[in-house]
Amino acid sequence: MLDPVFSFFANFSDYERVLSATMVTFSMLGMGATLTVRDFANTLVAWRGLAVGLVVQLVLVPIWAGLTMFVVGLVPEDFGGLSFAGAVGIATGIALIAAMPGGSLSNLLTFIGNGNVALSVSLTAITTFICLFATPIVLAALVTVQVPGDFEIDTSQIMLDIGLFLIVPLLVGMIVRRWTHSKQQILFTKYMVRASLFLLGVIIVGSLGAGRLQFAPYGWLGPAIIIVFGVGALLVTRLCAFACGMIERDTLAIVIEVVVKNGLLALLVVTSMFPSRVLVSADSQTGDLIAAAHDGCIFVVLFFSGFALVAGSVTSLRRHKARAQQGEAAA
Repeated sequence: MLDPVFSFFANFSDYERVLSATMVTFSMLGMGATLTVRDFANTLVAWRGLAVGLVVQLVLVPIWAGLTMFVVGLVPEDFGGLSFAGAVGIATGIALIAAMPGGSLSNLLTFIGNGNVALSVSLTAITTFICLFATPIVLAALVTVQVPGDFEIDTSQIMLDIGLFLIVPLLVGMIVRRWTHSKQQILFTKYMVRASLFLLGVIIVGSLGAGRLQFAPYGWLGPAIIIVFGVGALLVTRLCAFACGMIERDTLAIVIEVVVKNGLLALLVVTSMFPSRVLVSADSQTGDLIAAAHDGCIFVVLFFSGFALVAGSVTSLRRHKARAQQGEAAA
């Protein structure tokens, strides 16, 4: 009776890509059902906030990621429990996270914090489309200098995946919203999100069962580096928004958008960066490091997603509490 379970774990690499693609498709269908053409038109009104958000998302955060990766490369082997292979994995994962657009959860956290929801939705939608071109460029610039051997990013495959499993479902979801009423839209979004979360759980369990998620190579320093990267991205965003004279509502939307990344898309891109043929075709030493980069990406995506959820929630709730106190003082 347990044979199918063991077979699933043993052959998880054969299912990983299909599961990731289906998970992202469901997620984007749900997100698309919350968007309208008017949301994109709002970018014309909020062009200044959009410009700041795009500069931070597409330029400053990748630069910060590159600096973080450089520092990781200087860390002595096994310092803080971080092995050489673990350092390769952490650095590669940080590059992957830096290349991701914001996730739909950022819109909810912006709403809770009384931020500029229109700006948040516009940033999420626009960066999702821009990532079709920006994500492969950022990954090619950061990852290929980190992963050893003749490893190369297949930018055309990543663009194809983003187009098929991100952009197309997003547009289909928008069509669903256009031709359904509000209750149907809510049900559709709820079921799509639940389906994507269920598949995320399957991927996590499968990765654990297949031995992909190992914490030993990262020690305490690996998670610490991920947290420092996240906090640094948050501070860089706030400083940039302050320097550009953004009001707090807009700043909150941009900060949450930059920190709360699309982790589901990141898991799909991992399967494009490290197809099974690459993991098994390299020689022993290089193959081990490429496998470490693959596993590190999954570790960083899951850990950073948890950190981003906590950081985004705290930022949003602090803003909400401050607004409530201001309202009481005015009354």
